[in-house]
Amino acid sequence: MKNTSPLVAKTSPTFFNSLRPNPKYKFLLVDFKNKDYKTDLLLSQTRCDLEILPKGIMVTGNFDDHESIIPIVKNEIKSISLVKGKETIDTFQLSPMHFMMKMGIPNRISRLFKFYPSEYRISETKIIIRCEEYELKIITNGTNFTSLLRTFKKSGYSELLGLTRKPALNLLNLGVS
Repeated sequence: MKNTSPLVAKTSPTFFNSLRPNPKYKFLLVDFKNKDYKTDLLLSQTRCDLEILPKGIMVTGNFDDHESIIPIVKNEIKSISLVKGKETIDTFQLSPMHFMMKMGIPNRISRLFKFYPSEYRISETKIIIRCEEYELKIITNGTNFTSLLRTFKKSGYSELLGLTRKPALNLLNLGVS
């Protein structure tokens, strides 16, 4: 015997998908310059997503009040610079993050156990893509650096990739005089 109650009909997978919020953009297109190094003000300061594929990179965003795509073919890319933001660690003696760091647990794991948001900060990660026709500067959250690096290498961009890491500031190692 089939259960035809109205509750079962409402809890179908499509019902739950409609409750899910739209995905938010994870990147910000800070600067877009064409081959004459003129900035396109319509494209700069726009929220976007970055899709890294083996044949190229797609920058998807809401450019000019409608959904748009900036396709970048892999053959046109001259270089990709990935700049990691500066890490700042400022914990206190009774913090779980402090104990874990003293035990030798890496920052990427111990930062998950911070007590205050100010104990671990990392500035934004910058991606600079230089092509024959244009140059893009994109920023994202600083914690996305390792996943971006892994994705670029997995997609075959190792030879085009240049890395810059800003120094980390660990306030635990500084002495007070």
